[in-house]
Amino acid sequence: MERLAIAAILIVAAIVVASLAQRRRAASPSAVARSELPPAVDLAAVGMPQGPALVVFTEETCRTCSAALAVVRGPAGAGLPVAEVPFGAERELHRQHGIDTVPTTVVTDIDGRVVDGWVGSVDLSGLAAALAQVVRRPGPPEG
Repeated sequence: MERLAIAAILIVAAIVVASLAQRRRAASPSAVARSELPPAVDLAAVGMPQGPALVVFTEETCRTCSAALAVVRGPAGAGLPVAEVPFGAERELHRQHGIDTVPTTVVTDIDGRVVDGWVGSVDLSGLAAALAQVVRRPGPPEG
């Protein structure tokens, strides 16, 4: 009888652990397709000057948002200006741009058009490709 009780407790514990692990995976979405991104961002409205930029729509309690910001503010962001648009302070900007999931990270060109972006985790290879499209390196001097 004692072994049966111990087995039952172990089964219940395994179910609880599996349930928690599944919730954690669901709370940390992976990168998704471009179709869920806004077509453009009003750079002036998010406090950015005209030019290529990285814009991250966030929410205060979102851990994935902090990770996305760390990625784009670090060397992976290629020194581009970064705007954080927190939901609590900028609900209207989230609504205007159709943002319903955070983090939503976008790379914009000089006119604010979205070149690429991610809902959830930032895809580093995709980020590098998007940055290559918007960052213009000076060519050799003409002579």
